[in-house]
Amino acid sequence: MDLRGGGAPQNRLLKRIFLGFTLAEVLVTIGIIGIVAALTIPNLTRKWEERAIISKYKKMYSTLANAYNRAVADNGSPEYWDLSDKSSLLKMLEPYLNVTERCYNKKGCVSDGLFNALSGEVRYGRISQNTAYPKLRLNGGFSLVVLDPIHNGCEYDSTYTNSEGNTVTSHITNDCGPITGVITNAKGKNYINYLGKDHFMFQVTTKGIYPYGYNRQDTHIRKYCKKESLEADDPNAVTNGQTCGAWILRYDNMDYFYE
Repeated sequence: MDLRGGGAPQNRLLKRIFLGFTLAEVLVTIGIIGIVAALTIPNLTRKWEERAIISKYKKMYSTLANAYNRAVADNGSPEYWDLSDKSSLLKMLEPYLNVTERCYNKKGCVSDGLFNALSGEVRYGRISQNTAYPKLRLNGGFSLVVLDPIHNGCEYDSTYTNSEGNTVTSHITNDCGPITGVITNAKGKNYINYLGKDHFMFQVTTKGIYPYGYNRQDTHIRKYCKKESLEADDPNAVTNGQTCGAWILRYDNMDYFYE
């Protein structure tokens, strides 16, 4: 059998392989990689940020709930605590927290940027500079702030004017007041701390500390964890984002922030 010359086609193929890709082929490949990266990297970045926030929120909630339970074990139900001012709540919880900075009514302890509603409207301004809000910085990358009135005895009347101009009064029981948890990563003065992303509301009750709206139906949680400037039942308050902590615990995502 004569095998002479049988290797010629194979040699031509090997020569073609060793020559590598043409410039056009390289450019097309790079272009495809660029398109895929442009489509996937933003989504991966968002998911990474979302999981990081959710993890920090859950840790913050666990820390706060544990401090509450220990305070109740030593001092009884919060309906019997002295909650005569905003600082008094933090003073009751402080012995059971790993505190790294005690600002209380001094400046500091939280990021310097604005604290806005989920939709972007300014809600509390620059909390770090406001001495009316008692603050504690905790180990773990977050702080606690008391922004709204505390209710001594955990019982009070709530009155506001609705969108139709009518005065609405409700008698509230089992609610000792809200406390806000703030994720305190290093952020500049131009950073906006969004409710439902950078700070979260909790309710202090006689039964425990819970995410705001914890006992409400899904429709209520979705309504108040939404990027809208005003709420239908209270046009005087910019409260969108207040139930987003409850959303996170129920759905384990932050889809509301990326709508």
